[in-house]
Amino acid sequence: MNKFENPLYSIYPRLYCSGTILVNDVPMVDWYGDDTKDGGYGGDTVINTAILQSGKYKVVGKMLPRKGKSVIDQDDTLSIDFYCADANNWKQSRFITHPKIESPWDGLSENIKYPSFEIQTEIEVKVPFILDGWQNSLNLKDIPADMLFKEVLNYYQQLRLVLKEHNAARFLEMSKEKMKLQEQALYFSESRKKSFLDGMAQLFSQHLEVEELKAEDLKIEILGYGKLVRLIRKNGMQALQFKSPAIEKQSNIELEIKLHKRSSEKGFSII
Repeated sequence: MNKFENPLYSIYPRLYCSGTILVNDVPMVDWYGDDTKDGGYGGDTVINTAILQSGKYKVVGKMLPRKGKSVIDQDDTLSIDFYCADANNWKQSRFITHPKIESPWDGLSENIKYPSFEIQTEIEVKVPFILDGWQNSLNLKDIPADMLFKEVLNYYQQLRLVLKEHNAARFLEMSKEKMKLQEQALYFSESRKKSFLDGMAQLFSQHLEVEELKAEDLKIEILGYGKLVRLIRKNGMQALQFKSPAIEKQSNIELEIKLHKRSSEKGFSII
């Protein structure tokens, strides 16, 4: 266990396929679309916003076929490393917390056609906070599926209008619960808060077009052991996207949105 005052836990996945990494049943990495055709994804991702408090948590790596393929083959791999570091001294304090997990080192069998494959483990963390987040929110599995989809789609359509109007102030107001969670879990300083807000303002100031939202192109995911929900496109990409200003150089800018309900009266909000 760490002895840091402000510990940051992170995962470092190396995805050579499409896929999702979940911590506490919350997606921390999504890797889909054109970028999966060649090469892979690798990078440190802090997971404090998913763990909410000290304890043991399940980590799942879901492997799916690259775009243009229908199965995972022997060339597709996934590994996940686990780290912890002091938020105020990241490079010098970082250490490995749990053994790496990975798909078979020599690839999946060439004789079996895998439509998907999972690796998983359990990690234990110690943090100086207990965050409400979605822990005490309603169980969305109790809502009929067709009703839940309609409600969630309606909220996403409202969000899309805010994006289309490039109303950064309204978007930040709708995201205030998520922002508070991030500030607490990631120990944001005032300068870090300002940097985050400046980045958001800069994105909205570009006045980028927003992709359409069509029900037939979307699917719903219930996450967080029933407490969270999101819409994603059937190709695995995020539902809400700003169109790229230069599609030949970079893909669309995706906005990862998860919703919860603190009560039936309050309705959905971003978390």
